[in-house]
Amino acid sequence: MTTGKESVALVRSEVRRRSQVLGTQVISQANAARLGVVSEVWADLEARQVLVLGVLEKAFAGSPRFLELRQVTALGQDAILVPSDEVFEDLELEGLSRVVGSEVITEEGIRLGKVKDFEFNSVSGLITGLILSNLGLTFLPGFILSTYLLSADEIVSIGGDRLIVADGAETRLAQLTKGILETLGLGKPSWLVDTGSAPALPRAVDEPAVEENYEEVYDEEYEGEEEEYPEAEPEPQAEAAPPRRPEPAPAAEQPEWEQEYVKAEAPPSEPAPDSAPAAPSSPLDRDPWEENTGEPT
Repeated sequence: MTTGKESVALVRSEVRRRSQVLGTQVISQANAARLGVVSEVWADLEARQVLVLGVLEKAFAGSPRFLELRQVTALGQDAILVPSDEVFEDLELEGLSRVVGSEVITEEGIRLGKVKDFEFNSVSGLITGLILSNLGLTFLPGFILSTYLLSADEIVSIGGDRLIVADGAETRLAQLTKGILETLGLGKPSWLVDTGSAPALPRAVDEPAVEENYEEVYDEEYEGEEEEYPEAEPEPQAEAAPPRRPEPAPAAEQPEWEQEYVKAEAPPSEPAPDSAPAAPSSPLDRDPWEENTGEPT
């Protein structure tokens, strides 16, 4: 990837961001010709260093030409100066990364977000910090979605588009901006969504020493009272009465109209047989007074 040309020292060293370099025009010091604008920044994440700048002759048109960072003589806010137009070379970008969009996860498996931007030294190209947001979208400004700065020293390993950082890195983040979404409670940082601030649930005391101490205090406090008040003897319980036999229910009284109906339907009674003729009375049964009634004396 090297061109064999000697590197040119920059006028001064300063920390620049990728977003600040993109769109900056590249000018030749030899003839002051405008060579194009920076369209991309490529870095070696294993070495944590920016190596190549992609330059388009016209913004959003054509294919980019590649320029090594070490060929830059001045990396200013408004222009990037190079010795001449001969600094562009066909370079292999295998193993290099745009860095932006890479997901950042701690060794404990806590997601910190995605890389939205990064800071690097304008002379050495060493990456000093990663700027994270929940989505990692470069077109969303910081006043909409909160951004955080993570030191590049926290990087432990790199794999594809994913960065693994040290345990507890979420506690060492520096918040750069607070977005409107976070203010409204919608853009809460991803590492705080899982933990949250929910109140702790009550739990039983696991220390047996606390229970033993409580029992000792209770025994000392109520020991005297238990001696003054002896336990009462249980009162004799009354014998249970034998179960009572159920009484038969009284017969239902027959309605008056049914009684009349029964009388009407009843068959007529047979006449009683004639009584036998009276036997003649004996003289002894007669009343002498009845015989003499009406006769003169």
